[in-house]
Amino acid sequence: MSSPLAKDKKSLFDRMLIKLHRNASHSNRIGILSDLFMKKIDALAIEKDAIKLLDIGCGDMTITNSLAEKGNKLTCTGIDIYPNTKNWEHYMEFDGKTLPFENKSYDVVLFSDVLHHDYEHMHQLIKEAKRVADFIVIKDHFEYGFFSRSLLQLADIVGNYGYGVSIPKHYFTKQRFYTVLKENQLEEIETMCPVHLYNHIPLVKWIFKGKYQFISTIRA
Repeated sequence: MSSPLAKDKKSLFDRMLIKLHRNASHSNRIGILSDLFMKKIDALAIEKDAIKLLDIGCGDMTITNSLAEKGNKLTCTGIDIYPNTKNWEHYMEFDGKTLPFENKSYDVVLFSDVLHHDYEHMHQLIKEAKRVADFIVIKDHFEYGFFSRSLLQLADIVGNYGYGVSIPKHYFTKQRFYTVLKENQLEEIETMCPVHLYNHIPLVKWIFKGKYQFISTIRA
């Protein structure tokens, strides 16, 4: 969810974190996730000539744009809470709670590392996603206790602090995630876990384990 729009002025420390993140993993991570998201969307077998995807919490639009380039019949829109000062063609701003779209105006909604940043409005966002789309794809994290939570917070500091995005106090446990699905009457199609994003980085791949990442495909 890294977003250059989140903080107008960035300190030297912020810029150092952003450079570290981009050099270490950002582009590889985007490529891996985009490929996985496309496989999940293709597996839905949506019988339409054009599939509309809404990326909620699109951040810097890299995943949104990557998906648009990969999917021949995929049209992608990114939406986030920050004002658009970059003149991105397919970016929209919203209030973080209510989506400015008609019912079922999209086929797929994507939450990529978004929900753990906004537990306060999570249920409202999911409710809105159900309203505007037929399917939801959620990429997020599982924590298994203090150690994994601390590692995930460290990764969020490297990936998001420099942009001004809040660092969460906790992440989903598997039990909590499935409770959220049940509370929102969502039908799980498939949940992929582990998801390996850092196999290209020596040592890091053994620390930030694949079981900390998941992708869930859901029928709204």
